[in-house]
Amino acid sequence: MENSIKKMLRLTDKYLTIQDVSYETFHQTNTLVIDAVLAPPTSACLTCGSAVRDSKGKTVIVKNGKKMTCIRFDQFNHLPLIMRLKKQRYHCRNCHTHWTAQSYFVRPNHSIAEHVKMKIIALLTEKVSLSFIAKHCQVSIPTVTRILKSLKTYLPKQAKRHLPKVLMVDEFRSHVSSEDKMSFICADGETGQLVDILPTRKLSRLTTYFQTCVNPSDVDYLVTDMNAAYFQLTKKVFPHAKLVIDRFHVIKHMNQAFQDFRVREMKRLIASGNRTMPRKLKSHWRLLTKNRKNINHTEYKTWRSFRAPKYPYLTEAMVLDRLLSASTALKVAYQAFHELADAFRDKDHESFFTLLHQLPETLDKEFRLKLQNLLSYEEGIRHSLIYPYSNGKIEAKNTHIKTLKRVSYGFKSFENMRIRIFLTNQVIHVK
Repeated sequence: MENSIKKMLRLTDKYLTIQDVSYETFHQTNTLVIDAVLAPPTSACLTCGSAVRDSKGKTVIVKNGKKMTCIRFDQFNHLPLIMRLKKQRYHCRNCHTHWTAQSYFVRPNHSIAEHVKMKIIALLTEKVSLSFIAKHCQVSIPTVTRILKSLKTYLPKQAKRHLPKVLMVDEFRSHVSSEDKMSFICADGETGQLVDILPTRKLSRLTTYFQTCVNPSDVDYLVTDMNAAYFQLTKKVFPHAKLVIDRFHVIKHMNQAFQDFRVREMKRLIASGNRTMPRKLKSHWRLLTKNRKNINHTEYKTWRSFRAPKYPYLTEAMVLDRLLSASTALKVAYQAFHELADAFRDKDHESFFTLLHQLPETLDKEFRLKLQNLLSYEEGIRHSLIYPYSNGKIEAKNTHIKTLKRVSYGFKSFENMRIRIFLTNQVIHVK
């Protein structure tokens, strides 16, 4: 029976003897209590090295009573589980020192079993709050925080940091750093493996950090968004790296420019006394940005903005024609926007920049200026269309970080947040 209980609790110490199992009220909670004794055989003194018996056969190491400790284990059958453990104490008659027997499942002077600590570390890798972990493991929140901070020793050392061939860089809002509201994150562009997280994205700190890494000259591609600071970083630290601007940010810039123009055009139509067409342009803004190759020309259906009997059944193409008939400026902008989007989607960088340089004169001035702003990022955009690298993997990590911050109700300590991010990305492995 005793061995069966030890197997159920995953205890393999052969010197542990279970004496009784009972149900008691502990801290106003019905608790499963195990009474056990830990009494390994007498061994040599840990201080002076004296044997159990001297040369004359006199006993030197003697037993000196037992010390009672209360150890908290993981809950069993949805009940809290504690062990009242009596540890054998020993006395050395030569050096007059005392010590207590210890076991692998609990550290000296600790009252929480290693099983519980490993469960807490496993839960820290999930996107749950510290209060949930504390409640689930029957411990206090400071205990969970203390175990989290103890994992700092497992973090990779900066002096031994090896940078990948393709380095993705980005930032995310942390609110926990006194230096900057935005924190810096970088990852491997090929594997998606997290490299490091810094409390600030300031150029001076980034330059110092990357210069202390082992191999900054081995970085061949730096994948980033349109942040100008990262362009300077390439010149200072990675002189041989090719700058690659993430394709998503280019498309986002073009879409935003077109939507801003659409809103201005709606306001102009309203000012001229036309209130019907602006409402239609607002309702079907997605149709204006939809890929022209995916526009449906055959399926007829009713549309809320184009009601019967005047427009009983229309296809997407017919609705689009009516929307573009609102103004000549909208039609010209739509044509220019989709020609650029098609060239970018086909990764034809020559056609893309040719179109940017040759935008029609009839195009809205502000819309044209926003599109031509992309010319200042020409090198990075060309590389994004030539090489297969993007910031998609690091943007996914940013999404996970936002989720972690939300379920954790924020972080006060940047180091605690950094450790949890490394844990959730499986960079830290605790055995």
